[in-house]
Amino acid sequence: MFELIMLVAASIAFGRMAEQDRGEGLKWGLITAAICLVSFLLPFPFLRMLVAIGIAFVAMTVSKKTYY
Repeated sequence: MFELIMLVAASIAFGRMAEQDRGEGLKWGLITAAICLVSFLLPFPFLRMLVAIGIAFVAMTVSKKTYY
């Protein structure tokens, strides 16, 4: 149950960050939710959500076209 709450919170947080930065909030919210859902296949209970959030953050950072 806690992992589902983390999934929703991470998706909203990444969507808001992407909306502020590039205007692609819905896209990155859905990508984060998909990565978190796929991470449920990993056997580690709470570590899998941290791994999924880390992967989503790295993907969002790497795909950014302009670097500061």
